[in-house]
Amino acid sequence: MDPWLLEPHDRAAMPVVHRRLPLLVRRSSLCFLLLAFAACSSTSGGWSTDATGTLREARAAGRDVAVFFHLKGREQSDRMVAVALSDREVERALADGDFAALQLDGFLHQRLYGTWIGGGEGMGLCVLDGNGRVYASRPGPQDPPEVAAFLRRCAAEREVLAKLRSDHALLPEDGKTNLALGSLLLELGCRVDSEPMLLLAAQRGELEAHHRLARLFALDGMCQRARQWLRTAPPSPQADVTLGYVLFKERRYSESAAVLAGPAARRDLGDDGLRARLYLGKSLHECGRDQEARALFESLSSEAKGTTFGAAAAHSLTHLDDTNHGHTH
Repeated sequence: MDPWLLEPHDRAAMPVVHRRLPLLVRRSSLCFLLLAFAACSSTSGGWSTDATGTLREARAAGRDVAVFFHLKGREQSDRMVAVALSDREVERALADGDFAALQLDGFLHQRLYGTWIGGGEGMGLCVLDGNGRVYASRPGPQDPPEVAAFLRRCAAEREVLAKLRSDHALLPEDGKTNLALGSLLLELGCRVDSEPMLLLAAQRGELEAHHRLARLFALDGMCQRARQWLRTAPPSPQADVTLGYVLFKERRYSESAAVLAGPAARRDLGDDGLRARLYLGKSLHECGRDQEARALFESLSSEAKGTTFGAAAAHSLTHLDDTNHGHTH
């Protein structure tokens, strides 16, 4: 999953509440966290609400766990529970990736939400590995294709993640090792653990970590800190994508579109190129240039089908056509 898609959808903004907990607390063992749960036996669309049993069994089997925090009574949360969690494509992604699935009350488990996801109002999705460590998250409401694509991306990155964790265990203070693992965790949306790794990488002289940190702080809405890191980042198309996103978060949409146009036109940037096209379309839409935005979203939804970028582009097309989706500018 791409963390640049993490902010709430255009159709209904959800305020960001930053819960940066002390590192020691964030890294508490899963066994300790289990004590905070009250077990129950109901399920919703195949998603268990028996936290203690689900997490215990998943850890014993070494299975990843997809955890959805819902906010009962909130329209978009209730819609996700009713539609997205039981969607066939989401169910296939869970089965194909051999995920255990758990649903928790975001009101009752705010501290746990902050520990695993780190930002947002209390609604969102995260994934824990077989050892109970969070490695991916996606706060806010999501459509079924976005949830399915996120889960498939998590499953696809397991081997790479395991290798990087092994390297990091051997060289915990190495700059390149921290940069590699911190960057992947950031790409998967794991804010709480990527930050200390990227900071250490920057301290060890890894300049690439600077624009990665800028991305992280922009995601959290901390645009001033993001700009501080951007000023020391080496020039690159990837850094331009980061700057374009910072400008988007600052609601400087015309400037964002101008910066993103260059990297969006390239086809050699991988996910950063797709990211640039998505946020160029969003910026153009905010500028009232819907015809140009539509063309970008249509091509992206087709070319990046099955990815979080393609799913987000498809959602943006729906947003363009539906003025009831919080469509205010």
